[in-house]
Order: sequence, then structure tokens, then C-alpha cells
Amino acid sequence: MMELTQIGTQLIFIGIVFFLVGLIQGALIPTVKNSRMALSGHMTAVQCGMALAIFGVIWSLVELPLSLENFVAYGSALGFILIWLGITIASVTGASKALPIAGTGFSATVTTEFTVKIMVRTGSLLSLIACTFLVFGLLPILW
Repeated sequence: MMELTQIGTQLIFIGIVFFLVGLIQGALIPTVKNSRMALSGHMTAVQCGMALAIFGVIWSLVELPLSLENFVAYGSALGFILIWLGITIASVTGASKALPIAGTGFSATVTTEFTVKIMVRTGSLLSLIACTFLVFGLLPILW
């Protein structure tokens, strides 16, 4: 039987709050400058919220050193939030350079474009590294 750990419980809570934020954002899609980008932000929050909740449920199976365990848990949460926040800012401001498919036909100030690009890229790299370590932390359950 799996047990919930303190980190697991926190990830579940963060994930469910993130999921709720995504649902609220979905209701606000028509009110922003770029509704396609807002839909992307909505989907990001809902999907990443579910992922974090799942990470929390399985957290007792993860075998990593404590410092790496903290990085993986909170790094994945921070990475997902940075991606979502960057996309959400882009939906409100019209920033499009970091996400050209959803941003087609929109633009924002150079500062806003740069901010969104840094947030999305940093969040993507952070979540990719954290989730890679998560995979390695789960490998022992295969044997």
C-alpha cells in the first residue's frame, strides 16, 4: 500500500489549486486580448495541475536523495507555474514571440516579449530537468 508523504501531500494540494486556477482561467478566455493563448494557458494549468497531483500520489515510490527530492518536487511545480504564467501574461498582453503558433497576429512591447520568453523557457527547462530526475527516482520500482 502506498502512503502519502509530506511532499506528496503538498504536491497534491498545489496541483489541485493549480487545476482550479485553470478552470477559472477557462471561464475568462473571452475577456483577454488573445483568446487562443488564453486557451493554451487554461490547458496548461489544468494538465500541469493534474500532473502535480499524480506526482503527489506516487511520491512515496520516488527514491532520491533528500536535496534532489526537494528539487524535483518543487522544481517541477515552479517550472509548470512559470510556463503557465508566461502563457497567461502573453494572452493578456498579446506577446507572441515565445509562442508563435498561438500568438499569430499579436505583439507586445519588447520588455513584455522578453519577460514571457524568459518565463516560458526557464519553466520548460526547469520542469524538463525535474521530470527527468523523477523518472530516475522511479526506476527502482521496476526491479
